[in-house]
Amino acid sequence: MKAPDLKDVIAGHASRNRELCKLIENKGADLAAKRPIDLHFWGDGELAAHRLANALRERGWLQVELDPTEDDSVWNVEVHIEASVLEIVDHGFTEDIARLAMDNQSEFDGWGTSI
Repeated sequence: MKAPDLKDVIAGHASRNRELCKLIENKGADLAAKRPIDLHFWGDGELAAHRLANALRERGWLQVELDPTEDDSVWNVEVHIEASVLEIVDHGFTEDIARLAMDNQSEFDGWGTSI
């Protein structure tokens, strides 16, 4: 995977986060309420995926799943956390988690939650 620029990554997430917040609010959900949230990552191979998973666990996020893609060159990493949407869309959180992914040869692909 080509390493993207951190500022570009954050800008992309900020744009998507604004749209997701509008959608969630339009469905009547409280952005400040704690809820299950999934963080999605792509690891540049098995070693990178395991390094990222360990870094996520070191933050106290223990529900981490790893799965290879069909060709095994890129791995899906997901972590399930309890947080508010407002915490997740915070610029500082996005920068921190994107940097963590980049430091572990991975990419932060975004987040999701059920409404």
